[in-house]
Amino acid sequence: MWKSRRIERPLSGTTRPVPDRVKESIFNMLGHHYGCVGSLPSVRVADVFAGGGSMGLEALSRGAAHCFFFERDRIALRALKGNLVSLNAETLATIVSHDAWKDVADFSRENPFGLILLDPPYASARDASPAGTIWRFLDRMGPCVQSGCLVVLHHPRPVDFSHVSSGWWRVMDRRTMGSNGLTVFEK
Repeated sequence: MWKSRRIERPLSGTTRPVPDRVKESIFNMLGHHYGCVGSLPSVRVADVFAGGGSMGLEALSRGAAHCFFFERDRIALRALKGNLVSLNAETLATIVSHDAWKDVADFSRENPFGLILLDPPYASARDASPAGTIWRFLDRMGPCVQSGCLVVLHHPRPVDFSHVSSGWWRVMDRRTMGSNGLTVFEK
């Protein structure tokens, strides 16, 4: 929908944009999973720790029905709002400036998410233990999302979530690219 349109990246020390080749890999993987290469089905998406919104905007451009962008950083919010306006995408998006670790589940209870793009600060994604932030988040989300929901986690390359299981989630895929790691969980 918005091919080759440039979006603003926040110039904030608290955000870290997903590299373009990693983003392309994520959406190719998702397209293959859903059986619609190059696009996405009409799912509700949560872009958690959205920054300027590049991941959620990519999901919308590939056919997602609606995206909830979770971001609290002032500079990132300014960039995100500007990107939505410049792409005329305000009706497809909801910006939530709450604590994403706690509040994503609340937004999913009424109309469950089908896809969660999770790009937390790396410090939060380094603990792959069952007591770590990521598994606690996934356990909170389990009862609040639809069956078949995917969570795509962007994390540092050496971190491995595949050795831990959860009552709600299974690791569907794990990939590494340079210093980046991706783990895809499926409910």
